[in-house]
Amino acid sequence: MVKVPLGDFWETTGTGGAVKGEIEQRGDHVWRVRVSTGRGAGSRRYVSRTVHGGKRAAQRELAKLVVELEQGQLAAEHPGSVSELLDRWLDDIAPMRSGYTMEEHRRSIDHDIRPVIGALRVDKLTARHLDRLYADLLGRGPSPSSVRRRHAVVHAALDRAVRWGMVAASAADRATPPGPTPTVVSAPAVEVVQRLISTAESEGNAVLATAVALAAVTGARRGELCALHWSDVDWPKRVLHIRHSLTVLRRVATVGPAKTHQRRDVSIDEALGALLAKRRAEQEALAEQVGTTLVADAYVLSRSADGSQPCLPDGLSLAYSRLAKSRGVAGHFHELRHFSATELIGQGVDVRTVAARLGHADPAVALRVYSHALGQRDRQAAELLGSAVLGARRPQELGAADDAPWSAKVVTEAPSKARQREERR
Repeated sequence: MVKVPLGDFWETTGTGGAVKGEIEQRGDHVWRVRVSTGRGAGSRRYVSRTVHGGKRAAQRELAKLVVELEQGQLAAEHPGSVSELLDRWLDDIAPMRSGYTMEEHRRSIDHDIRPVIGALRVDKLTARHLDRLYADLLGRGPSPSSVRRRHAVVHAALDRAVRWGMVAASAADRATPPGPTPTVVSAPAVEVVQRLISTAESEGNAVLATAVALAAVTGARRGELCALHWSDVDWPKRVLHIRHSLTVLRRVATVGPAKTHQRRDVSIDEALGALLAKRRAEQEALAEQVGTTLVADAYVLSRSADGSQPCLPDGLSLAYSRLAKSRGVAGHFHELRHFSATELIGQGVDVRTVAARLGHADPAVALRVYSHALGQRDRQAAELLGSAVLGARRPQELGAADDAPWSAKVVTEAPSKARQREERR
């Protein structure tokens, strides 16, 4: 590092180029040293320190400041409020996020975060402030997972503040959000799903019958199903191309590309293929009946005669709830996604394949959410290894009593009601 003295003004050249610094005498053996951290809000920002001693001590402290600046350990003075940081963060990420995601971020910021810590200066925000925020939110009713999502927003914004040189370290790194809560999901039985499909068909609701079958077999999300066009069905290969998702924001429906890790090809069997072919034929018949034709690339799930208007996610959920209630079944449409996953895992399909069908970026998500379904596979593994090691010998041949505890039939406890939401990612 080379230092070039310019009176009481120093231009220090380090690994990152020229860095402007100043030394100012404030009294006998009292100096102020400061370095510029760049411009913000139209003016240049500085970090300063007071040094007691001779001028050489001030020069050494200035050199130390420059090193800390280059290593990203310094932040500019007056970096603004937390509220200003959150707004700047939202503007920065907007081009890379969907409208629905941005709306969710803004809602959580305006409703939960900004009123509590928005007025604080970013460099004065501490882990204690954040812990109080989380405690306040928990006291108002949101679940621990909801509070953790608020923490993720604050954490992301503060990470940007560190990279922008607004603060030296993120208070979120030292905060203590609520721990993850175990997610237990519930799913309908195979017989229930079959009965719901048959009921919808008998009532002439072909759209709902197709939606239930698609959700149960593919595990696709509501928005993904609503966005399906007939061009997404590869008949020869028996593959469903999931590329888009439909979202409704402020009463406006938008079909956009799904997140990268959610775009996938899902294989379908002959039975589902036949159901889709039947749905296509019924759609064409309806169009002909009212004197029109299907649009060039109609939606699979559409109640309009020409197939130009898709069903909406909330509409599917409402129709499913009514159907289930009519059959004495409680539940919501999203449980069909859980059904698909638990059935596959229970039948021995590996978790990575299940995660790929569901569109999870990380197989660990599927493993965590659907771990209860592994119990059946564990039982099968025990029987497989037991037979391999001990053969077909009965317990009594090994000296066990007839009333031994393990001679009773194994009963697997059904999972409790789903807490809902670990996945909508």
